[in-house]
Amino acid sequence: MIIEIVTEWRLRELEKHRKLRDEGFIEVTDLMRCPLKREFEVRYPDLYRASAYTPATILGSLVHIGLESILSNELNAEIEVRGEKTIGEHRIFGKIDAKVGKVGIEIKTSRADFEIPYEHHILQAKIYNWLFDLDKTILVYITPDRVTEFIVDERVDEDEILKMIVDKTTPKYDWECRYCHFSLLCPSRKKK
Repeated sequence: MIIEIVTEWRLRELEKHRKLRDEGFIEVTDLMRCPLKREFEVRYPDLYRASAYTPATILGSLVHIGLESILSNELNAEIEVRGEKTIGEHRIFGKIDAKVGKVGIEIKTSRADFEIPYEHHILQAKIYNWLFDLDKTILVYITPDRVTEFIVDERVDEDEILKMIVDKTTPKYDWECRYCHFSLLCPSRKKK
């Protein structure tokens, strides 16, 4: 019963993201990942929804819900804060896990703590600093081996965002294909 509740919650979140994409928004996460993934999520919605049922996704969702609740209660943090900016014809949308004044908090789970903070998470924090006009974003990592924080106080600018929008490199990172539900049908799959 709990699994059904969590997966239904996750499916509702995925549906919200799909609607925003249909309205022409570019999500922050889309700027940092393989552009084919967004295309495949639209083309193969059943595979996209299937990602809600993986143990890693369920664990990540539960950690987010729990820590967001604590941050809300203990720090009076705003939770799941949505933001958007427009650059020319591009509408950028993002949702940061928590915000306390001019400080963002982004919760990350990982199977291991090897090489954290990850490059794409640092980039995400820099984009959130720009999107929400933050002084810094704290990346909070929860792994089986430790709980730790990293502070990111840099931000991207509009030119960097525009470069990310037009960058069609597939995949953006060599490791992406190992974790992608669409790798079985992707012509750009890397076998590293």
